Amino acid sequence: MVRAAARISGVVDSPDTAVVPHGQREIPAEGVLGLYQAAGWWPERTAEQVRAVLRASPAVGAWHGQDLIGFARAVTDGILRAYVEDVVVSPDWRGMGVGHALLAGLMEQLGPVPVVTLFCSPDLVSYYEASSFRRSRQVVMHRA
Repeated sequence: MVRAAARISGVVDSPDTAVVPHGQREIPAEGVLGLYQAAGWWPERTAEQVRAVLRASPAVGAWHGQDLIGFARAVTDGILRAYVEDVVVSPDWRGMGVGHALLAGLMEQLGPVPVVTLFCSPDLVSYYEASSFRRSRQVVMHRA
């Protein structure tokens, strides 16, 4: 389900700043790659890969006018489980509530999916707890 854009209110004091689902406003792969680069993430990813991911996954962009200032996506079966991936905000916009607004917009896109998971570094636990995520006792394992 595609929901309407949501102005980032109360935290970003600008009427032309909003979180918009990818289905409503196309998120350019090059913009996502720019956000990754600014964060020091995923140098091996290509525009073609990002475009494929955007076609396959729920995603939201944070926009200030025509500028993509943040991005978040999820991997999901659409029914039982979802995994939040790639919550990234431009360095110039960090600390202004953009990340929390991205998470809220992404949660709206996920709708009734009952189990939503994310992985984060220890220094971000309190940040995600402020968006209603809680620690679990599970151990994360990756294929070697």
